Amino acid sequence: MLIDMNWLMPRSHFPPEDEKGRLLSYDKYNLLYEGRHEAVWGDLWDLADIEDNIDVVSTFFARIYNGKKLPMNWFKVVTSVYSDMVVGEPPRLMNPVGQTELDGIVNRSDLSVVLYNACNNFIQFGNAILKVRFVGTGSEPGSIIENVDPSIWFPVVNPDNVNEYSCHVLAWKFKEMVGSSVASLLRTEVHTAGAIDNHLYWMNGDEIDHEVELNISSKYINVPKHIETGVPYPLVFVVSNIKKRNDVYGISDYDSIENLVKELETRIIKVSSILDIHSRPAMTGPSSMLTTDMETGEETMRINGRFFAVNKDEDKPEYITWDGKLDSSFQEMDRLVSMIYAVTDLNPAAIGDFSGGAVASGSALRRLLLRTISHCNRIRVRFDQVLKRAIKAASILDVNGRIKNATVVELSIISWQDGLPSDDLENSMIEQTRANSGLTSRSSAIMRLDGCTREEADEEMERIKREAPPPQQWAKPVPMNGQEISNASKQGGIEKAPLMPDIVSTLKDIGYFKNNSG
Repeated sequence: MLIDMNWLMPRSHFPPEDEKGRLLSYDKYNLLYEGRHEAVWGDLWDLADIEDNIDVVSTFFARIYNGKKLPMNWFKVVTSVYSDMVVGEPPRLMNPVGQTELDGIVNRSDLSVVLYNACNNFIQFGNAILKVRFVGTGSEPGSIIENVDPSIWFPVVNPDNVNEYSCHVLAWKFKEMVGSSVASLLRTEVHTAGAIDNHLYWMNGDEIDHEVELNISSKYINVPKHIETGVPYPLVFVVSNIKKRNDVYGISDYDSIENLVKELETRIIKVSSILDIHSRPAMTGPSSMLTTDMETGEETMRINGRFFAVNKDEDKPEYITWDGKLDSSFQEMDRLVSMIYAVTDLNPAAIGDFSGGAVASGSALRRLLLRTISHCNRIRVRFDQVLKRAIKAASILDVNGRIKNATVVELSIISWQDGLPSDDLENSMIEQTRANSGLTSRSSAIMRLDGCTREEADEEMERIKREAPPPQQWAKPVPMNGQEISNASKQGGIEKAPLMPDIVSTLKDIGYFKNNSG
């Protein structure tokens, strides 16, 4: 934990000693995500107990067996599923004031991709870092929101409250030709409320030697040492997962399943090795099957065909096999998979496994994924306020940079999507029921069904009215007295149909039913 800026003083080591453990864990999480599990678990492929008996048990292994790798990349599965459900379907960002400015920030930043990568970092490393900066050149000048690698983020916190950041330092090392030699340099950005301070340090191995001017590097010739942002808070925004007590950094979701996945892969590799041995087992038989090499004196067996001649008193040749008890291994693997699902709040249906039966409707799928959806909601809650502040900061930079039509955007609501497939039939029935019962307007129903704005929904309502067929015009009834009705019925002018009570009374008065029994 960093509580001051002394770690950037000359003769200090970079990265700081207190941060090395975190950075090493980031490297481990990255290897697990990439599926390079052999680089993390060196003992996973330790099958010396089998290799020591290769000559006796089987002739199958012509190479060292730990070259066989069967990684089950549950880490990538968990990361992808939650990122898909949280931000795979981009949130709807709408604001009554400054919609043009908001759309510009979203498009320039490619915000849907930025949020997806940030969500990956949140799950993988326990921390997602967003940064806002102003780009004054190019075809689309303006502010952008970008995702930052958590390994270059070094927060300085208040020792009395670790949740309060004094400043955010982004620091990374690089090498560049300076004069006639290759220099190792350390670049830092110190983000505080309303300002950014840029520094460059000359490195001697892992030790900071001294600070140098920014223009010593060709990449930073035009970078000012101090920048006033005009934003009342730092331009670095942090989204942290659940934290340990009095800790600055969030916990990776990988921590809870690392040992389970390791045990699962161990079981799979052990079963695979047993099946490999069984695929070419050793053989036993009478000694008459062996021939002696006259030069070496070694006894070998010639297998020229499928027929082996044996005498009555000799044992027949056969393969050496044993019961590998694989059923127990498969049962343990099933239990391990169930434990991974439980720990990660995943349901098999979330990864397309509907072995328990087909899902009847969208609401049934949501009930099935209740824990998974709740987990996604916890992630959205942590991103919601941070994204609102980042968008506001970006709009302030645009106003200060005098971008055309720029205005300060303060989002009150972000419409996050659930990432689940939409059941259009079920949703239409629900909206129709609500509209018919007066619980919602038809315009709002269209907005929810089609995912459109209020203006687009109103336009759709107007089109519906124009395309609707005109109401059918019914002829007005001609008043008739009782005698006229009687005459008309005799002439076939009245069809036999249910009659209104007042008409029935009139017909009784004139004796219609006596003369016309039908």
